Order: sequence, then structure tokens, then C-alpha cells
Amino acid sequence: MNVTSLHSKQIEMADDALSAAILGPGGAARAAYGQAMMAAVAMINENAVRTEIHSGVDSDEMRGFLATLDVCPEQGTGVFAALEEVGVPAVRHALDVGNPATMAHLHCPVAVPALAAEVLISATNQSLDSWDQSPFATLVEERVLSWLTGFTGMPDTASGSFTSGGSQSNMTALYLAAERQGLAARGNGVIFTSEQSHFSIQKSASLLGFDKDAVVTIATDDAGRMSVPDLQGAIVDALAKGRPTVAIVATAGTTDLGAIDPLAGIADLAKMHRVWLHVDAAYGGGLLFSKHRHRLRGIERADSIALDFHKMLFQPISCGALLLRDRRHFSPLAIKADYLNPEVSIFGDVPNYVESSIQTTRRSDALKVLMTLRSIGRDGLDALISKTLDNARAAAGAVRKRDYLHLAQLPELSTVLFRYVSPQGPERSDELTLAIRAELFRSGIAALATTVLGGRLHFKLTLLNPHSTPDVIDRVLDAVGEMARQLENDHVRS
Repeated sequence: MNVTSLHSKQIEMADDALSAAILGPGGAARAAYGQAMMAAVAMINENAVRTEIHSGVDSDEMRGFLATLDVCPEQGTGVFAALEEVGVPAVRHALDVGNPATMAHLHCPVAVPALAAEVLISATNQSLDSWDQSPFATLVEERVLSWLTGFTGMPDTASGSFTSGGSQSNMTALYLAAERQGLAARGNGVIFTSEQSHFSIQKSASLLGFDKDAVVTIATDDAGRMSVPDLQGAIVDALAKGRPTVAIVATAGTTDLGAIDPLAGIADLAKMHRVWLHVDAAYGGGLLFSKHRHRLRGIERADSIALDFHKMLFQPISCGALLLRDRRHFSPLAIKADYLNPEVSIFGDVPNYVESSIQTTRRSDALKVLMTLRSIGRDGLDALISKTLDNARAAAGAVRKRDYLHLAQLPELSTVLFRYVSPQGPERSDELTLAIRAELFRSGIAALATTVLGGRLHFKLTLLNPHSTPDVIDRVLDAVGEMARQLENDHVRS
């Protein structure tokens, strides 16, 4: 073979390799896809046998490895080499969210049906910004949203949109509420929410151009629930000052205490004063799928509801939804782009979800919700969610049995706050709480969070995993005690 023929053959082989890199109708591409998926799944399964929640490798070491990596070499390595070089450490050094000792944040283990759906979502790569980019996926979203609004008790006028999560849902709701009020809303309007509400309310108000004093926080009771009489007083005060009342944001499941605001009483005030009621149920909305749904009574009266499926409902990140009582209130988002959605004239009566979202390109997250709901069913979801609540109550009992720990309060949902009690006083307790948290993570024993309550640091368990059973909780609390004793003794010896 002469040099010219050899060069042509090399180009042909390179072209074949590149063709196989893009999923399409070719047999080579389909085979490469299947092999790559099997290799990736094998990596996940191999990693699942470890007992530690984290590898213990610190950020400096990981940065050092990544600094030596040629992100885009002139000649590609191929998928299997890339999986070995990048995929293996990506899995090895990931937080194991399925480990029952991973209990730091609102970060759930994932449902297998949803993971199967993720394969379909990523490979088909549908985009929800026009029906002809996502024919079946768009109709799945339409069906799931229709079911969700009915399931929450909203009227036939309701609709919704899938979002990246609670923060985006909250900001979209506040934008729509402000648009209903007109120009005066941003200049002098008021948003009422509890002092325990999610920080995204304040951030959203800032991003939307509200004045710095627009968010008025209402006092809460000892359990973290908004005071209805104080809310009434704040509304009357704003009206007396001539300030537009843009929205009330009630919380169904605060991040730290899991508190559920008195939704029915707040809904009464919203109706009386004709104020938009938004319920941030990103956390507690999961109760709708359990025998505990009565605790959200009044949520069906909201003008808008934020739900997160990647918290209590075991979905891979990201997966949220905004539900609206009246679909017409989405109209401020309906800005027409000529190159998108001429469906009415071409395809007939099909949904146009780009006009109910602040996003343009969106993936088909509704499919994984549908797959999970169909696969597990209401009874299965009730059992899983109820188990996490049972585990939280058991954890509270386990804390109370240990004299070196102090329980902040009985859990409302699946978060448990408690404090280490140092013989050397509260300042030392705060100091050791941070040290214990860090060491438990580094050693791979457990992932716990910390937060501030009453001006003092507390440990926080967030028990979204049904497998975080009392035996696991006992083991983690014993580790807290053992590590505290070691640190106390080290301090005395020094």
C-alpha cells in the first residue's frame, strides 16, 4: 500500500470513529452507545459496594489531579479511556447519596425507574421549547401537569411548568405575581413571608428589581410556623402606607425545622386582602403522596405552588414544577419567537410550554416523574415517604437517650436538629460541632449538616433515605459521641 492509500485509509478510519461518537442510525454508533452505557453502569455498581460516604480525598488533591488533565487534547482518547481517566474518579470521589449515613442535606437517593428514564431523556435529547422538537415528551408534560394540578386539588383552570427546582419556581411565581400588580409592584411593593422561609425569596426579589425592603418577614412560633395574626398586622400596615401587596409566600416544609405554615389561615387572609398566595412546598410537598397529605390542607387554595421532586420524591437532580391556579397568569411569559411554535397553524392543538417558562431549552423531566409514579404507585410512595418520617422520629428518640446531646425539638418532617453539649460550655460545643462534622465527612463515616438555631450551632440530620433506619442513626450518633470525647481529651492534654 503506497503512502497516499495509507493516508486515505487512516482518514477513513478516523471518520468511522467520529461517526461512532455521535448517536444516530448507524450500527457502529448504536453499538458504541450500548457499550459505553454498560461500562458506566458497571462503574456505578462497582462503587456501590463501598461503605464510606466519601473517599476522604480533599479538595487540594482533587484539584491537583484535575490540573494535570488535558481537558481537550488534540487527539481524543476515546470513550473508554475517558471513562477510565475521568469517570472512575468522578464516581469514586462523589458523595454517595444512596448511603444511609448520608444525611446532611435535602439531597435524596434516587429511584431506579427515574434513572431508567434518564437514559431515555438523555439519548433522545428532546427539547420542550417547541412541540416539533419533543412530540411525545411535550404531551407527557401536559398529562403529568394536568394530573398534578388535579392531585393537589386545584381547579380545572390550573396548569404548570416543570422547572429546575424550588428557587426557579419561587422566582417565576413572584415574577408573575408582580406582573399582575403592574409597574408599582417593583418600586414599592411588599412580599410577605416567614422568617424561616427559603433564602430564594429574598434573592428572587433582588433579581426581579424589588426595593431592598420589599420582603417583609413575619415572626414564627417555636415550631417555625408563620404567625397568622402577625401576617394580618403586616398586611394592614402595608395597605395603610399605600404599598402594593404583591404576594404572600407560605412555606410547606422549612429547610431546617421542616415547619409547615398554617396554610388554611394564610389562605383566608390572602383571599380577604386579594393577595397572591404562593406556597413554597419544595420540601414538604412530598406529603401529598403519602397518608400525611392532610397536613397540607389549604395548599389547594394557593395561586401558585412550588414542588421539588428531587427531595422527598427520589428524583435525580434537577426536577421541580410550578403549578398555577389559573393558566392565564402565565401570559407575561408568552413572548413570541417566530422560529418557535407555529404549531396552531401547522400541527393543530398542541401545547406551547416555552410560553410558561423562563427557560427556553428544557429537558423532559416529566418523563422520569411519570416513570416513577407508574412504577412505584401511591401505596409504594406512601410507604417510602412514611418510612423517612418514622426514621426521623426514631432519630429524635435516639438523641434524647444520649446525655451528651440535646434535641432542639421534635421533627415536623424528616429533619432532626440537635446540639452537642460540651462540659466546657456552649462556645466549646459550637467549636466541636464544626470539627466533628468535618472529621465524620473526611473519614467517610457520615455526612451531617450544621445550622444555627437560637444563636447556637446545631447538628442537622436530613433523613430522606428510607434506609436510614434506627441502627444506622445509632451508629452515627455514637460516632459523634466518640469523636467528641476524643477532641475533648485532646484539648485537656494540650
